[in-house]
Amino acid sequence: MAPYSTQVMWGPGLIGCIIATMLYGISFGQYMFYLRSFPQDSKRLKLFVMTVFLFDTIHQCALIGIFWSTLISCRRSTSLECTTELPWQLLLGVFMAYSVIFFVQCFYAYRVWIITGNNYWITGIICALTTASFVCGMIVSGLGLYTRSPEVIFSTKWSPISSFVSALCDSVITGSVWLFMRPARTGNVRRKSRDYVSDMMWIFINMGLFSCILAITVTVVYMFQDGLIGQFYTAAPGAVIGKSYMNSMMTVLNARKSIRERERLGYNLTELPTIPTIR
Repeated sequence: MAPYSTQVMWGPGLIGCIIATMLYGISFGQYMFYLRSFPQDSKRLKLFVMTVFLFDTIHQCALIGIFWSTLISCRRSTSLECTTELPWQLLLGVFMAYSVIFFVQCFYAYRVWIITGNNYWITGIICALTTASFVCGMIVSGLGLYTRSPEVIFSTKWSPISSFVSALCDSVITGSVWLFMRPARTGNVRRKSRDYVSDMMWIFINMGLFSCILAITVTVVYMFQDGLIGQFYTAAPGAVIGKSYMNSMMTVLNARKSIRERERLGYNLTELPTIPTIR
């Protein structure tokens, strides 16, 4: 490993870890809010959300473990383990990040399936892109496990390919939601309900764009990286991207709270049976 590896390799990742930790705090709060606000959700949905949150928690623990091992346990150490071996937490973190992204995109694929009225083509494209992104991510994890080299994880072409496909998938999801929930298609819905549709549409779009931008950032940083130093810049957005997907899903789920409040205030939203309650 290069003598300046600590500063160069782990600096960008540490910045990403700090941001990811803040986002994890937000997702933790959102998960607690979800448990308190939607006890009537189906067991399958609650199990799914719990699984994604568990994976996200393991990812966060892995991130903290990486920098504890590298910057604290191995500080000023010249042992073989500290200077040549890849922290196992890094491999675990990579696997968990790609898994969270895969689960959340599957969630959105199901939502698009409902919103588009069981459109096989659009849902099929989203599922294909989701699977392709996950497969590329697993290749990255496999290469890291095989080579035990951080340089391979951060410089392999499969990482930006996975991010690009993921961004493309987010674009299709966002575009589909806008296409089928835009005012021109909901003009026959009552005004108050149409306002809700517009609010929900923009929640979908904003959350999708945020994740998409992060995925594109990984790809762009990879394309403009310069030698050994630039290879590790992708660790900054890479540490954050999984958290963005988790928060995106929880935001969409928790947005239903406002629907229940409107119902208690006497709004009639019977025209939208598939949106307020996810089964």
